[in-house]
Amino acid sequence: MDTTGNYYNRWMTNLPAWITAAPITCLSIPGTHNSGTSDLEPSLGVAVDQSKSIRRMGNTYCGQKVVYNWSKTQTLSITEQLEAGIRFFDFRVAVHPRTLEFRFVHGLYGGLVPLALRDINIFLNNNPYEIVILNFSHFYNMSDTAHNMLLTELRTVFGYRLVPPPFSTPNYRMWGTSLQALWQTPYRVIVLYHQLESLVSYPEIWSENYIEAPWANTSNINNLIAFLEEKYSNRRRYNNDTFYVWQGVATATTRDIALNLGSSLKSKLALRATLSFVNWLKNGKRPGPQGINICSADFVESHDFIPTVIQLNQYLQQLPTTF
Repeated sequence: MDTTGNYYNRWMTNLPAWITAAPITCLSIPGTHNSGTSDLEPSLGVAVDQSKSIRRMGNTYCGQKVVYNWSKTQTLSITEQLEAGIRFFDFRVAVHPRTLEFRFVHGLYGGLVPLALRDINIFLNNNPYEIVILNFSHFYNMSDTAHNMLLTELRTVFGYRLVPPPFSTPNYRMWGTSLQALWQTPYRVIVLYHQLESLVSYPEIWSENYIEAPWANTSNINNLIAFLEEKYSNRRRYNNDTFYVWQGVATATTRDIALNLGSSLKSKLALRATLSFVNWLKNGKRPGPQGINICSADFVESHDFIPTVIQLNQYLQQLPTTF
């Protein structure tokens, strides 16, 4: 299925009215895991998120190739992800020790963060009823000054589009945060930032307390699906007034990599994980207060992941009453 057409780049805009009245914590929203890895650049060196032994291995051409193959989780650029329908982004950021630039990071350094933020803003200019969720989940080599610089950049780029956190004003609550409610405001961008002490001067940024993202931490696909099923069947989503990320990703072990130096995360694990995740979602899973919300995967152009997640919204159950 072609996921780059006009429907998916405005899928929120095109939802039936009754779905747009539901809290966004109850919608089925496609997302990417390690979203900024489409353009990892080996020439910038192995990144600071890796161990000293991995960084030493990366001093050789062959070592860099291994790190690249096992660090890349996305093929699509940020703009291509947006056009394909992705609305949740998992961002890991580092200050490059030599260039001092903010770059996405996962094993290697990726693209420049400020450029990606501007690309997102351009997309929103062209698609004014779409909402994006940016989850800044990991930081490396970042001082307090660096955090302030990045938060200021977010404020500068998105400005009036930043959705204020729930409960920051008497009449604004998470359970009332529906697409319909947001469309009556200029708010279009939710930024979650996992560095609570840096947010004192940035009231428009959400803390990590507003999102849950259980991680299976396994390279075994059967164990991954069993982990997801246990969370779903036993209603482990306790706090349904937060975002909840269902992570359909397999995590390679050191042994996996050592035994497959000539292979890649994509060919050995990621594509299989995404396919199994899609099949799991198709097997009667439903969005709702304790059901499916954000779904995150690797190589999201594969196996109809994006259409599958979006189409789950037609099965929205237990529509809550906003208050």
